[in-house]
Amino acid sequence: MGAHTETSQARTGIVTMPPASSTGFTATVGRIRTLPAERPHLRRCTKLLCSAVLVVLLLAAVLLFVAYLAVRPHRPRFHVVAFSASGIQQAAGGDGAGMVLLSGQFSVRNPNHDVGFFYDRLYLSVHYGNVDVVKDQDITGRPMYQPPKTTTPVTFEGVTVPASSATASMARDAGAERGSVAFTVKVRSRIRVRVAFWGSHWHPLHVGCDIAVGPDGQLLPESRQKRCAINFL
Repeated sequence: MGAHTETSQARTGIVTMPPASSTGFTATVGRIRTLPAERPHLRRCTKLLCSAVLVVLLLAAVLLFVAYLAVRPHRPRFHVVAFSASGIQQAAGGDGAGMVLLSGQFSVRNPNHDVGFFYDRLYLSVHYGNVDVVKDQDITGRPMYQPPKTTTPVTFEGVTVPASSATASMARDAGAERGSVAFTVKVRSRIRVRVAFWGSHWHPLHVGCDIAVGPDGQLLPESRQKRCAINFL
């Protein structure tokens, strides 16, 4: 009977598979995890939000770039207009050499068309050799504002360098053949920029000018109208 059945199945091409074990089926089902349902509306909202943020950032960058091209702020310009060292003609007398009085003038130029500068007080220092013979002398007395396209004179008079070995050395330099006395004049302050109704933060301002005076204590021609170096560090 069994052989007849197998022969019949072979003739018809039908093969009967054994039934699956109930235990095996349960184990297979246990390993399948149901995936969370997709939320297409949340994905669309996220994409729209990201796109909006990118567009806003791009527009802000373009506006800042256009504003920079329109304004193009330039640094202020400091020049030495005048400088004198009265009393430097005195003969060297060691530490007993006479005191020296320094006077001079800077011109401060704002070359910008639409940018104004706010300055805190300006402090003057004068360096001779390896010594600061003048240190942080207030030469403005108060903060100042400089409108666009203007030049402001800053004057100092009678700044005293007390009698010392430094003033004696100045006298020796002045008394030498083709004598001259070299100074480094420095200005320290803070500056901020104003454009229309917008003002920047305060930034440190340091100005340095290398100049020289002759035996008579007057500024040498090569030092007149000399442009000073500026940095904001």
